[in-house]
Amino acid sequence: MSWPLPTSRDGFDTSSARVLCAAVVALCASTLLAGCSSFETPRPQEKPIVVNTSVEDTPRTYLETMNGLATSDPGRQADIFYEVERDYTRSPTTTNTLRYAAALATPGHPAAKLPEGKKLLETLLANPERMSASERTLASVLLYETNEHLRLAAENRRLLETIDARNRLQAAADKRAQAQLEETARLRRELAESQQKLDAVKEIEKSIIERSPNTPAAREPAPREK
Repeated sequence: MSWPLPTSRDGFDTSSARVLCAAVVALCASTLLAGCSSFETPRPQEKPIVVNTSVEDTPRTYLETMNGLATSDPGRQADIFYEVERDYTRSPTTTNTLRYAAALATPGHPAAKLPEGKKLLETLLANPERMSASERTLASVLLYETNEHLRLAAENRRLLETIDARNRLQAAADKRAQAQLEETARLRRELAESQQKLDAVKEIEKSIIERSPNTPAAREPAPREK
């Protein structure tokens, strides 16, 4: 695009006209560039990175309770169980119930009651929709371990009863054997005493026979004197 440059006859000199023309050209160019930029496709905005925080955490409260009850400190065990039992008694929510069941089902502390813990776990698992996925997993694992503990305890009781019964039988057999030994010794003593008495009687009979006048030795005449 070109415009006629004004001459000196129009009242402008040549240099002023050129400057004005350059300014007009620059203004037109900037206008065209602005217009073109308005038709550019807008860049898509980058979406912010969202960290997924909906993943369930491990039920650390239950594990910390079980770990505390598994210590060798009786005072700490008593304090932890008292707190858990108090929370369950005041508000038997699903969380407090599962925590109390975990405390009852944890062996190794004085307040452990595995049969009661098993009943609570079975009650919780009967309504799984009230628990989170991690709580259901924990309850299932605790119930399995509790059943195993109870089964092994019953097996140990059965073995102990069997051993006790065999020990009683062995003791009775030993007692009978000892009685038989004592009876044999008594009979031997009596036999020895009887033999002594019999020998004494034989000696007496022998001496009587020898002194009897009817014996051949007693009937022989005495020798005559010469």
